[in-house]
Amino acid sequence: MFLKSIVAITLVALALVHASVFSQLQFIKIKSPKNNDVFEAGEQVQIEYIMQPLVYHSTSMGKALSLGVHFHSRTGNQKQQKLATVSNSCPVTANESKFVTHKTTWTIPKTTKPGSYAFDFDENASDSQNHTNR
Repeated sequence: MFLKSIVAITLVALALVHASVFSQLQFIKIKSPKNNDVFEAGEQVQIEYIMQPLVYHSTSMGKALSLGVHFHSRTGNQKQQKLATVSNSCPVTANESKFVTHKTTWTIPKTTKPGSYAFDFDENASDSQNHTNR
């Protein structure tokens, strides 16, 4: 099963981008962009996320197998057309007992017109208890 998290951003007439996080993923916490972050078209956005340890609170619940990040247009809370792929294979390296932070940067295209946009985070995870994919 795939889990999704969407970070909503808005590109306004002044070419500013506003971000909002709707939900989190199973084994990954999105650190940035954060709610109400503001960017300009053509500006680099730091995408930062934290991987949960493989053993957390004395339990192994599984792990993230992959993470993809995509840039979409949106209407309200509904994503519309995919405009760009930020990455199909973000690093998902996790540590046995420590949180691991991964970072990457991506530039919002300078040609992005005013409107509503979203970063879409797709997590593919393995459940260690019943060995199924999520």
